[in-house]
Amino acid sequence: MTGTYAELARRFAPAFAGVARGEPAREAGRHLPFAALEQLRSAGLGAVPVPAESGGAGAGQEAMLRLLMDLAAVDANTAHLVRSHLSFVEHVLAQPDEVLRAKWLARVVAGDLAGSALSEAQGPALGEVDTTVSRDDAGQLRISGRKYYTTGSIFATWTLATARLDDGVPAPGRRRGGSRRGTAPQRPARLALAVVRVRQPRAHVKDDWDGFGQRLTGTGTVEFSGAGVEDLMALPPADGHVPLHHEATLMALLAGVGRAALRDGVEQTRRRRRSPNTGGGLTPREDDQLLGIIGELSAQQMTAEELVRAAGRDLDEALALAPGGPAGVGNGAGDDGGDDGGDDGDDDGDAVEAMQRAALTAHRAHVMVPKLVLDTCTRIFDTLGASATSTELQLDRHWRNARTLASHDPAVFMARMVGDWEVNGTAPVPYLSTGTA
Repeated sequence: MTGTYAELARRFAPAFAGVARGEPAREAGRHLPFAALEQLRSAGLGAVPVPAESGGAGAGQEAMLRLLMDLAAVDANTAHLVRSHLSFVEHVLAQPDEVLRAKWLARVVAGDLAGSALSEAQGPALGEVDTTVSRDDAGQLRISGRKYYTTGSIFATWTLATARLDDGVPAPGRRRGGSRRGTAPQRPARLALAVVRVRQPRAHVKDDWDGFGQRLTGTGTVEFSGAGVEDLMALPPADGHVPLHHEATLMALLAGVGRAALRDGVEQTRRRRRSPNTGGGLTPREDDQLLGIIGELSAQQMTAEELVRAAGRDLDEALALAPGGPAGVGNGAGDDGGDDGGDDGDDDGDAVEAMQRAALTAHRAHVMVPKLVLDTCTRIFDTLGASATSTELQLDRHWRNARTLASHDPAVFMARMVGDWEVNGTAPVPYLSTGTA
């Protein structure tokens, strides 16, 4: 592992500064951040988690989460696009097919970006998928269906779609036993991940996301009408690393939004000269009560960021113990279930326990980070006056973005899973996808 956070922060500081300069204008005019994402792509951000031996920076989970927090603190929308791409890279790293994995890592290193098309707004039952992959008369794989919450796809070359496979379509290969990215067998074999080129005649991407936050993420609809499929990938284990990475990156976005709200609020507090008639005649920067609020929010923000980092550290530790090691190559006994004479049972047990610890840490962060960040985005206005609600300042965007991100996977369900673990020892394993109960 070569990409330390300090090295990466220095490397990407100029690109992040460039993204930050245009953020208020993009938000005010609802201009999708194509140029901002291109800055990051050109700087090589998409290849940061790719192992060094495959041409990337080899960054670990904690380093990547810290970098994502930095980006979210300057532009929460663009950071969410990057999150979708990072999820794609983790799915690639989880693949048991070495040729397939090498192919897509090379494309990522070359600068290809991917979006997400994993959810369907209506129709399928919980844990099921309506989108289908079939073969046409020429043997070409085709995908048909309608996806929603397709964050990043409108900006990307590729999108990753969950799909049900017709009988004539062989399922992608699965690794026996565990893998470096998970500890359990794969999901049902007739479901897979389809990699689809976004810009093709039978794929239609709509910017119809109407949420009041994260408005520039292109989180709308993708319709496939027999679009060509580039490759099929195996689904990751439900109790493995990939779902936890997805969860931890969501918390990183929230923590970055909290940092932005605190930063902007502190700056306005420093500048403010007016005092309400009940304020004792002190400027805000001299008022002990207002300084106390800032101090509390500062402590909350540090707590939120430390929870995210803890999730990253535990994921790094779990991946280091998993078969194949942290490089993601997967070339040991864990690949084929073979016996090299060592005590694989103990090693597998340690890996399972480490992944469970990582899951609990990620879920606990998911319980607390939204509360802390939303409170910061609200209470920072307590240090200011009515003028802080000016649309010119756009301080409301922080709360809107945080509230929207926190609504993705409600924390109450994470709290229930943690409680079930604490009381009953029940390992938390989510459904494959959102659906109709």
